[in-house]
Amino acid sequence: MKKKNKEEILFSVDENKFREALRAFLEREDAKKVEQEIYERDFYPRELYGKLGEEGFLAPVLPIEYGGRGKLVYEAIVAEELGAACVPLAWIHSTSSYAYATIARYGSEEQKSRYLPALKRGAKIGAIAITEPEAGSDVMRINTRAEQKGDAYVITGEKRNITNGSQADVLLIWTITNPEVDPVEGMSVFIVERGSEEGFEVIEDYKLLGGFPGTVNSHLRFDEMRVPAENMLGGANKGARILFDELSVERLLYAAMLVGEARPVLELAVGYSMEREQFGTSISRFEGISFKIADMVTRLEAAKLMVYHTTRLIDTGFDAEKESAMSKLIASEAFYEVAHNTVQILGGRGLSDEYPAEWAFRMARLSMIPAGTNEIMRFIVQREVYKEFKGKKRNI
Repeated sequence: MKKKNKEEILFSVDENKFREALRAFLEREDAKKVEQEIYERDFYPRELYGKLGEEGFLAPVLPIEYGGRGKLVYEAIVAEELGAACVPLAWIHSTSSYAYATIARYGSEEQKSRYLPALKRGAKIGAIAITEPEAGSDVMRINTRAEQKGDAYVITGEKRNITNGSQADVLLIWTITNPEVDPVEGMSVFIVERGSEEGFEVIEDYKLLGGFPGTVNSHLRFDEMRVPAENMLGGANKGARILFDELSVERLLYAAMLVGEARPVLELAVGYSMEREQFGTSISRFEGISFKIADMVTRLEAAKLMVYHTTRLIDTGFDAEKESAMSKLIASEAFYEVAHNTVQILGGRGLSDEYPAEWAFRMARLSMIPAGTNEIMRFIVQREVYKEFKGKKRNI
């Protein structure tokens, strides 16, 4: 009897075939070379993203009737593999996936028919607009207002730190529709098509950590922007529940992407330590090096297992808010440890642009903030732990 490898135990036959096909596509397209070209020339890899859609790799989380596979685990596989192959491409996909997954779950049949096919083909890119100048970790402080006037809503406000904001074709914008009640009861979300609504302004695009080629981080303003009432997603004042659900999926998929980003960095550290010689021997024979490798592998493997454990929970119907926060927390900190130790193992060469180690170190530091800071992730985890513990019989 043939002995199974780990991937055959953790994933189904179809899931492994999907991963293998995606890897083969990314190798054919030489995604690593594209990544390097993006770093050198700073262009938005929309063409390659479109090819992903044409080949059927985008939006596998969508229901089968919309051409998807109906499971989040496939979406996590896409996020991980893109993170390993081409980081800017992974970031473009990330916010688009958050958008189409949310529309798929909460959209009307008309909304799903209108938006999902183009998002799945990669012909259109999505974005999530939640964060504001005065509302970051405290998402309940958003000030963007949507006032109903006849058959439309008039939206006024600003959004900040919106990945893909100026490039996205379809944005989900969270607003306050009833300022007289608690935001949990007075928040709504709208689907907005960039370019079709007057009053949509891109104030500025920013680069992260001094320069993150191939991506944009946008500051947006809405000046009495009229949006058809039919573009409200999930019903009036239902935005908070949609937001909490979106954030769980977002954190999980972001964590999967980080696991992918860390993978080639770890491979660089292992390969370099085997080839580099000092004091007459390979530095991999020094425990000061090899123990770092052991810690890196352990942390990254734990992060990957947490990510796919959480994915299975969500696919089974759990909201997994705690587990999603845990996934984002452990994946970002595992990535940071991998990148930090890789720079240390490479020494002076790890500080130069000869190897991608210093770039990975900057990206790993960045990873602790998007989708909720790691402090917020810890807050969510402890809150849910104490909530679960209440009422249980205790033998203390």
